Amino acid sequence: MKGKYYKTLWIFLITGSLLTCVEPYNPDLKDYQSLLVVEALLTDEEASYHVRLSRTIESLNDPPEKITGATVTIKDNSGNTALFIETSDGLYKSDSTAFRGVPGRSYTLHITAADGTEYESEPCTMEPVSEIDSLYFDKDRITLDNGEVQEGVRVYIDSKEPAGNQYFRWSYKEWWEFSIPIPKDYEYVDQNNIYKIPLANITCWNNNVSEEILILSAEAGTGGSFVKKPVLFIPSDKSDRLLVQYCVEVTQYSISAREYEFWDHMIQINDAGGDIFDKQPFPIVSNISSLSRPEEKVLGYFQVSSVRKAREYLTRREVDLLDVDLYSYDCEVIYVGLGDPVTDYIPAPVTFDKIYDYFISLNYTFVQPLYNERGYLSQLLFVKNVCADCTLTGSPDKPDFWIDL
Repeated sequence: MKGKYYKTLWIFLITGSLLTCVEPYNPDLKDYQSLLVVEALLTDEEASYHVRLSRTIESLNDPPEKITGATVTIKDNSGNTALFIETSDGLYKSDSTAFRGVPGRSYTLHITAADGTEYESEPCTMEPVSEIDSLYFDKDRITLDNGEVQEGVRVYIDSKEPAGNQYFRWSYKEWWEFSIPIPKDYEYVDQNNIYKIPLANITCWNNNVSEEILILSAEAGTGGSFVKKPVLFIPSDKSDRLLVQYCVEVTQYSISAREYEFWDHMIQINDAGGDIFDKQPFPIVSNISSLSRPEEKVLGYFQVSSVRKAREYLTRREVDLLDVDLYSYDCEVIYVGLGDPVTDYIPAPVTFDKIYDYFISLNYTFVQPLYNERGYLSQLLFVKNVCADCTLTGSPDKPDFWIDL
């Protein structure tokens, strides 16, 4: 279980490893309990499935406690059992060639800890899910809580083929190509040795995995038929996602009524905002319990779902046709010569070498020199590092599936 759900668990239980706060709040948990946390998702994809096991921790300063040495199996209602092998501390994986979920079958997760304590999930049926017929983009606007109107691009899906199930969840992954605006053009050795270099680290790729909880209880009889179902909104002027080429992959899950209740509860907790500690964490729904100690509470949910995916690209040409405001880099070029006011911060006598060292220490990149009409060095040009090197915020490696359009 990812994103806001996982963060919420950590917030409630002060586990710390995934908690991010501007001003950390450490409530006094007098009744703290060390609880097992289970993260498990089984689908009908041809892939290696994983189960993560850990325990809650009491202090934000403590490292996460991963559960090692456990025996983890998943059994279906046809008598087939898959053993998960521990590949790293607390992470257990299946053999992708020997085990795959099948819609219509029910599955049970069984965990035996190193101390012999046993845990088991309820039997979970893998419901079929309808295909995503189309994934597309359109211009949209949203109004923020402060009244600000934000313009951008909305991602929609159509799913017109009924699957016979009423409850659904979605997640998405994003990738985008971007280019830095002011690449480094010269190498500075000293003021008498500045030479031109090939441009590098101009274009990179970045990615993001959804943290939103996107669920829907369909009306009876629709069976998962949707038209223009909104999945995510991209504020076009708030990031570099749409400047070159963008790609999104949406995954559609079939879920049970009980799992829908679980995710809905997570949304309610997240929506509680600053009053989250007014709600007790333990009523969180789980389908996993302890066989050895029935009174012991377990956190997490064994998810069993059929999935369908759709991937689509959005080019800069298409973004321009949508007529939305676009992101602009904050990349002011700083021109510095020997007599400029900024040199007052540099110990005398001021030299170009000292100017260079000073700005490099402030996380600026030297871009190029300027010379006067007599051929003497007159100024050095600097920009913020992130404006001159795309690898500081992305990867130079193109995704394996990427298609340049």
